[in-house]
Amino acid sequence: MPCFMKSTGMSKYFIIWHLLILSHGLMAQDTLAFRIQPTYDFIDSDSNTISNPATLVSFYDKLYKLKKQKETTVNILHIGDSHIQADYLTQAIRAHMQHEFGNAGRGLVFPGRVGRTHEPQTIHSSSSAEWESKRILYTDQPLPIGIGAMTIQTKATEAAILLKTKSLDSIDNAFNKVTFFFQKDFSSYNLVVKDSAGQYLAYVGPYTFETKNTSRILLPVSVNQIEFQTLQSTPAQNQFTLFGLALENGKPGILYHATGGNGAKVKHFVEATYFGEQTQELTPDLIIISLGTNEAIDHPYIDPKFSSYLDTFVNQLKSNNPEALFLLTTPLDFYKKKTRRNPGVEIIRSKILEYADTHGLAYWDLYTSGGGKHSADQWKKNNLMQPDGIHFTKAGYILQGSLLYEALIKGYNEYVRYRYP
Repeated sequence: MPCFMKSTGMSKYFIIWHLLILSHGLMAQDTLAFRIQPTYDFIDSDSNTISNPATLVSFYDKLYKLKKQKETTVNILHIGDSHIQADYLTQAIRAHMQHEFGNAGRGLVFPGRVGRTHEPQTIHSSSSAEWESKRILYTDQPLPIGIGAMTIQTKATEAAILLKTKSLDSIDNAFNKVTFFFQKDFSSYNLVVKDSAGQYLAYVGPYTFETKNTSRILLPVSVNQIEFQTLQSTPAQNQFTLFGLALENGKPGILYHATGGNGAKVKHFVEATYFGEQTQELTPDLIIISLGTNEAIDHPYIDPKFSSYLDTFVNQLKSNNPEALFLLTTPLDFYKKKTRRNPGVEIIRSKILEYADTHGLAYWDLYTSGGGKHSADQWKKNNLMQPDGIHFTKAGYILQGSLLYEALIKGYNEYVRYRYP
């Protein structure tokens, strides 16, 4: 059970919880029930909590007011590597959160298929035009990286991308507001946005500079599909560079944005040209950072600058989002070269926990909750891990997402019991 008591370096977050302790056996009527199904014996449910939860008090309060008043939007940004790019893990959390607190939209997406990589199961993108792509892993190569952890660019005029959203887990992903993240200068093509019937809905261009590298459009009706096509209006326009899109429906609820890149390390996000500054357009209330897997893969080499990179990245995000709270997560146990033990996971885990405690940040220790040392054996035995020994099956990611949601709800319930008994 999460404890909101004082810990080293946490004095400014200290809250007196005597009333909570005295009423420990009483259930406030506004607490939420959640049970993970199916259950697994190797999961350490008692340890599945948020540590340093007092740092998340204002986030829990926003959730409570959203639940009661249904008037606001709570924004969560989850940043990571291939585990997050797949979106199985984050889709599980998104669905749980939106079922409980309301659905404000699909959130951040990237047309991965156009960039010749995989994309979330809730969207489908296509294009007949030629697009150059760049992953966050290659920050030293041309094309800047922005919020989508990947970039695509075309020099073709009248190049179109068809983007569809699909409902999943009883969540309707229709949208009526689109935020385009793109290289916004006078070399950029305009965009014309069409609906499924080919009717023009809006124009997007580089001629409005109210927000750097970002433009928003409001649609007259909610749709599940748009087509946006490049349009050359001046001779100076010769390219269109896309970093991502955010899809909203204008309703109160949760926006759970997720962005991740295959092979990404913390240093790659630090080096990404526009990533930090574009996060502020999502106005995150909570930023979750799930990195460290690819640093652990390098064992026996452990980058001595890992903690320094993590500190730089967190401070970049803080400078762009001064009101946001942070939650760090640890990697789950996994193998090296498909079957070998990987001590690097424990080393990276320790560095993340040490950084979080030293800097007064909340953290979720998936390594321990997921079974701890050598728990990869159990994930593999239960068909929750893929044959490469690093990634997980869809069921494995859904379990991880459910575990994170459970940990967050435990913290939420503790807060509600104390603040709103």
